[in-house]
Amino acid sequence: MDQNTFQFILSTTEQLIKEKGCQQTTLQDIMERTGLSKGAIYHYVKSKNELFGKILLGYMEELNHSFHEAVNQSKDKDVRKPVQALVSSFAEREVSNLIFIYLLSQRHNMKTVAILEEVHQNSLLLSETWIKVGQEHGAIPADVDAKSFASMFVTLSYGLRINQLLDKNPDRQAAKLQDMFLLMVGAL
Repeated sequence: MDQNTFQFILSTTEQLIKEKGCQQTTLQDIMERTGLSKGAIYHYVKSKNELFGKILLGYMEELNHSFHEAVNQSKDKDVRKPVQALVSSFAEREVSNLIFIYLLSQRHNMKTVAILEEVHQNSLLLSETWIKVGQEHGAIPADVDAKSFASMFVTLSYGLRINQLLDKNPDRQAAKLQDMFLLMVGAL
């Protein structure tokens, strides 16, 4: 699999979603914009929904990178900087919110349910890893149950996704992000 071509397909699809939304973005649009054939795209994914799921998983990889970068930059064992990196990243990717809600609306399709389950499990595992990294660095108390806290974080992030789609006021969104940040730090 050629990673450059796959990344091109993903970024083109993201751009189309920004322009047209998830429902109106078709494989035909992706083929026309990328110049790739249907067979070439199917070499990488089996469906539009799988492609959308891959975008979400890519977003999680970027989020994971941001978290680890913030941990490495944190000189004192303060959890606020890594948590802030995670929380603030939600404001930067409206496309991922659109995809997440779109895929939820497609739960009648068993293949889409499998995609959502993969994204959910990935979210839980990464969140648990982040908490354990925080514990290893002394920024998160050792007695915090990483699995339970990860579940709480993922649940809050799902609500935040919906809130960002409904409330387009950037000032209110910033305040809600800050509230979530304070809630997370306070829970520790």
